Amino acid sequence: MTVVPAARADSTLGAVVRAMGAVLLGFAFLSTASGALFALIGVRLSAAGVSTTTIGLVMSAYFFGLLVGSLSSDRIIVRVGHIRAFAVFAAAAAITVLLLALSDDLFLWIALRAVAGYCMAGLFMTMESWLNHRAANAIRGRTFAVYAVVSGAAVAAGPLLLNFSDPIGFELFSLIAILYVAALVPVALTRTGNPEMARRTRLGLGRLFAISPLGVVGCLTAGLVNSSFYGLGAVYGQSVGLPSGAVSSFLTITLVGGLLAQFPVGVFSDRMDRRHLMLAQTLIAAAAAAAIALFGVRALLPLAVLGFLMDAMGHPLYGLSVAQTNDYVERSEFVPAAGGLLLSYSIGASVGPLASSAAMRLIGPGGLFGFIALVLVGLAAFTAYRMRRRAPKPVADQGEFVQMPQTTGVAADLDPRAPVGEAAAPVAPDE
Repeated sequence: MTVVPAARADSTLGAVVRAMGAVLLGFAFLSTASGALFALIGVRLSAAGVSTTTIGLVMSAYFFGLLVGSLSSDRIIVRVGHIRAFAVFAAAAAITVLLLALSDDLFLWIALRAVAGYCMAGLFMTMESWLNHRAANAIRGRTFAVYAVVSGAAVAAGPLLLNFSDPIGFELFSLIAILYVAALVPVALTRTGNPEMARRTRLGLGRLFAISPLGVVGCLTAGLVNSSFYGLGAVYGQSVGLPSGAVSSFLTITLVGGLLAQFPVGVFSDRMDRRHLMLAQTLIAAAAAAAIALFGVRALLPLAVLGFLMDAMGHPLYGLSVAQTNDYVERSEFVPAAGGLLLSYSIGASVGPLASSAAMRLIGPGGLFGFIALVLVGLAAFTAYRMRRRAPKPVADQGEFVQMPQTTGVAADLDPRAPVGEAAAPVAPDE
């Protein structure tokens, strides 16, 4: 049977944060652990002499698992409820981390990273549906912003954990596993009940491409670029001789660039033709990446500055691409469109580490940033082409820019651009 959801009584942001503080704290633990694990795996495998192609396969496995989980993990949540599902996903993710430390079998590592990606999709979906349930329509935009800031800040802080111990030892794997388990504590103690899971819908990529070719290609490019850096940025640092502490600083400073750029990009995006902004940002990000590749930057300071600039210009491309698409879809289709665009991003993210690792194998460590620059130049060329094919949308008719977390389609329900008061059909729990 279908349970009727409780009314959304939380009409202020403070009330939502108080009610969902435990869930947000658990999410911060998980995001920090995930950011640290990407850096640790890259440093660990690179130090062991594993080929960049194999490292890319390990990293791509995570994003493939995330893609599969975003499409199917809601079935587990519906079957057992949010709190128990959260416990299952977090415990399974912690187990994968400990098994990574206990085995050197790379085939096992690939499988474990795929399982971890699936679990993280389930964790994201659980938390996002909780937030959707508690946030009234009037404050869902601010709730969305808090969620995005917590996510970005925690992921950026993750690589700093490499400074706590030798990456070659067992200790950092243990610390990351502890963070996964620690996320269970506040969530298990929360008094917030289980909301319903709504049936997810998304527009097909073919239809989305017909509506906004640039939106689909932009999301695909963002997936290729972001996953390549997340997966192999630490490998680059290790390969050019940076100590683990410097690698962690490089990764964190770069990711902070993407976090800090969201507000100014949003302001400019809502005041001009988004395509002009996208073209400028893409070219600047490509130039920063190309500089690292061409000059073989090895010193921490110039590397961090260029990385900061690259991510500040490149990371918001996903949000810009979603906004560009939403300017041309009906308001009732915002949420399904977001689901389809996330699928495009996820496809790119699953391929990115494999493709960039192949570039590193062919031309050395700089191949990572050479690949990123090439992909971004391709997006710039396509943007310029689309600007000649379609007249600009009047600024007055454009929607609002909102930074979109690249997690699951459930987050789109918090998007303030989505229709107010409309919800997808609830899914009945299994008897």
